Amino acid sequence: MTTLPDIPIGIHAGRQSDRLIFALIALGWIYALAQVLTLDTPGSLAQAGPGMAVFAHIKAQLFGDPFAFETALSFCAASTGNWGVLDILKAAAMWLGMICAMMVPVLLVRGQSSARNPHTCSGVAGYVAAWLPFCAVTVGVQWALQNADLLSAHALLRHDGLSVAILLGIACLYFGRYVFAAKQIDNDAEGLTSFRAGLALGRRCLPCCGPLMLIMFVIGLMNVVGMLVLTGLMVLLMAARSKELSLVLSVGALLWAVLLAAV
Repeated sequence: MTTLPDIPIGIHAGRQSDRLIFALIALGWIYALAQVLTLDTPGSLAQAGPGMAVFAHIKAQLFGDPFAFETALSFCAASTGNWGVLDILKAAAMWLGMICAMMVPVLLVRGQSSARNPHTCSGVAGYVAAWLPFCAVTVGVQWALQNADLLSAHALLRHDGLSVAILLGIACLYFGRYVFAAKQIDNDAEGLTSFRAGLALGRRCLPCCGPLMLIMFVIGLMNVVGMLVLTGLMVLLMAARSKELSLVLSVGALLWAVLLAAV
């Protein structure tokens, strides 16, 4: 009897999902940069948050006057609370892009794929789906803040009291994780073998990294420099699985809040 060749389906499945992971990360960052470089609000990109002055220079080289913002294409929602359907879709796309750029990299260090238990594309989709409710909530928060005229034209929170409150809330959440959470032991060894496995990993990541995502309101939703720093922190947080790192984040957020309140 002729035996069928042993086709390494698992390896191919893992490679396809790895390509999907890197494609989503690239798409998220490309979209974030496209938003910044086509922003059509008055003022300089230096007003978009810490570290963004360099993008004012880049935009000046690409389009001329960095204060003009005469580009025809805009990926951003209206800077006021008077949103239409298109503005809602733009805001949702922005937050989904941030999830791809900042949270999908976590899959490079968690639920690691193996030939025996490879990631699947459905598993990656499940992970992203776990973040969709967070996207919906943050879109609503963004609209409410803009409707109350609490976000600048560059989507930077301009109410120090709210910024301090967000930072204090983050400090409390991470201190709570340090005090009450058991040692983080997650069964990631099986890989994202199904939509349900990806959904479960996403739900575990949400309380760990969701608070850090909220810092974007403080440093500016258009701040790609801040996105890069926060991405590194979240990957480190999920890779280390350390309660002590939660304490460090708690203390850091507390000191930031105190400094902001004192200025």
